[in-house]
Amino acid sequence: YTYDDTAGDTSLSQFSVDRAPSYFWTVLSDIKTVQPGIKLFILPWSPPAWMKDNNNIGGGSLRSEYADVYANYLLKSVQGFTSKGFRPYTISLQNEPGHSDGSYPTATLSSSLAASIGTTLRTLLNNNGFSDVKLIGYDHNWDNLAYPNDVINRAASSFAGIAFHCYGGSVGAQSTFHNAYPNEEIHFTECAGMNGSDWWGDIKWNIDNLVIGAVENWARSVMFWNLVLDPSGNPKFPGTGSCASPGCRGVATINGNTISLNQEWYVLAHGSRAILPKDTGGPWAKRIGSTVTGGQGWALRVSAFVTERTSSTEWKRYSLVVLNWNDNSSTSWNPQPVKTIINFKGKAATVTFPVGVTTLWWFAAP
Repeated sequence: YTYDDTAGDTSLSQFSVDRAPSYFWTVLSDIKTVQPGIKLFILPWSPPAWMKDNNNIGGGSLRSEYADVYANYLLKSVQGFTSKGFRPYTISLQNEPGHSDGSYPTATLSSSLAASIGTTLRTLLNNNGFSDVKLIGYDHNWDNLAYPNDVINRAASSFAGIAFHCYGGSVGAQSTFHNAYPNEEIHFTECAGMNGSDWWGDIKWNIDNLVIGAVENWARSVMFWNLVLDPSGNPKFPGTGSCASPGCRGVATINGNTISLNQEWYVLAHGSRAILPKDTGGPWAKRIGSTVTGGQGWALRVSAFVTERTSSTEWKRYSLVVLNWNDNSSTSWNPQPVKTIINFKGKAATVTFPVGVTTLWWFAAP
C-alpha cells in the first residue's frame, strides 16, 4: 500500500495514513512510551504506483509531471504522522533513489528532480507549521557522491543534509562530503546484516565503520535495518528478490516466543549508552577529540563524547566507546587484553580493556 492508491488522485483527496495497519501505530506508541525522546525519520520506498512511469510500486521512476503532487503527498505524510502523535524529526524524499527493482517497492529519482521536489516540499513544510522538520536527501550508498553533491548544489537552502547507506563504498566518503559542504548534516540511516555471518567479525566491522566510524566521519545518527525479523529474515514483501537466502538479520530475532538480541543490538547498545541524554529532556552527547598512543595503540578503536546537563551547576558526563580488536585472528583465536592509562584534565586512570567492546563514563565539574 501507499497512503493514496487511487489512480489519478492529484488532489490527494483519498490520502490517509490509516492505510497503514493499526498495529503500526500501536508499535510506535509502545516505542515512544519506552523512549519519549525518540527522533522519527520517515521516508517512502516508493511513490504511489500511479505517479510512476511503470504504474507499479516496484521499480520505475517518478514521472516529472507529478513532482508537485508528490511534494504535497510528503507534506500530508508529515501531517498524518503528527496527527497520530508522532511529529517527524526528519523526512526524506525516496529511499535509495539510484535503485530500481521490480520485485519490491523501489523507485529511481534523479538528483535534479530530487532538488526540485525538495525545494517545493521545504516551502510547503515551512508554510504549514513544520519549519522544524528537517529535509534530508539521498539515502543511498557511500559510493556515489555525485548525487548528493548535485542535490546540495541545486538546493542547499532546502535540505538540512544528506543520509548514507553501507552497501557500497566506504565510510570515509562522509568526510569527503563534509569537507565540500561543511554546513550540511550527515546521517547514517541503513545497514543490514545477513543470517549466518560471523558474530565477532560483525561486531568489529559495525563498531569500526558505523558506531565509531560513521560518527567520526560526521554522522549525527546511526541506524540499522531491520528492527525485528524471524530466523529466516521474514516478513518480506511477497515475491521480493531482496534479502534472499540466508536472509537479512534484524537487530533482534523473534522465534516463536523467544527473542534473541543480535550483533547489531549490542553495538547500538554500546553507542547509545555513550550518547543518550543524562537528564530528562536534556541534550544528547557530542563527540569530542581523543587520541590513542603507545605500542598497543593499534589494538584500541576509541570514540569520546561529552554530555551537557540541563543545569550549568551539574557535572558533565564524559563517555568512551572502546573496541579492543586484538584477537590475533589472522593466525588463531588468542584474545589479548590491553592495559592502558586514560589521561583526562590532569588526572589519570589505569583500565584494562578485554577483547570486545566497552563503554564507560564518568562525571567531571563544568
